[in-house]
Amino acid sequence: MIIAQLSDTHVLERDEKNFVDNNASLASIVASLNAEDPRPEFVLATGDLTNWGFPGQYEMLTELLSELDIRLLPLMGNHDDRTLTRQTFPDVPWVDADHASWVTTSGDYTLIGLDSTDPDTHGAVFDKERQGWLESCLASATGPVILALHHPPFTTGIDWMDSSGFAGLTELRGLIADNSTKIIRILCGHFHRPVFTTVEGVTTSVCLAGTYHVALDLRPAADRSLIRDPRGYQLHLLDGTSVVTHTRYVDTGEVAFDPGWT
Repeated sequence: MIIAQLSDTHVLERDEKNFVDNNASLASIVASLNAEDPRPEFVLATGDLTNWGFPGQYEMLTELLSELDIRLLPLMGNHDDRTLTRQTFPDVPWVDADHASWVTTSGDYTLIGLDSTDPDTHGAVFDKERQGWLESCLASATGPVILALHHPPFTTGIDWMDSSGFAGLTELRGLIADNSTKIIRILCGHFHRPVFTTVEGVTTSVCLAGTYHVALDLRPAADRSLIRDPRGYQLHLLDGTSVVTHTRYVDTGEVAFDPGWT
């Protein structure tokens, strides 16, 4: 099975731009996803689908995603609006709670989408309600689990991004540790650049952004900086408990060619 992942598209209102043409980038990503062969089972969107959660941005998001021929499973990001996200994607099996989480299955796999957002900050939160819900989902899962959330449950070394914080991180990591033989991968967004690590023994990754990227600057207390790195998405190939990840870039102007090697 193949899961496609896109993240941090920051869709704007029509004809609006923000460092790059976010809307055109998402249109290119959608076209590329539709052309994938073999086709992904679904597309996981790990948050910050809109730039500020405004109604006009959700209207533009709906228009752009109407071209996507693959089932979409979206997550909340800190730039999104919880009510408008639920309304825009009514077919998602949202949990009946204040947080916009969901759980679904495909074959032997359980995919859990955990809402890590705090409406009052740009940081993450894992509260008692979400902890109880996630514990129940993990206990009910009979096969391999993919856990997805917007905020990565680790620090990256890019201080200005790490500074937004993660309330309840100790409890979340403890739950991951208790289920490390069941959770085969953790998929995240938020950091606007591809990052890989292990969290309590579980391989954890951050998807590249569908718009501008955070510049790689690991100096302590470095100033905020962005970079127009190539945009794209990731393809996760699932085979039993193995997950192999590939990155697809879009709008690079490059096409595959035969090198003529013998």
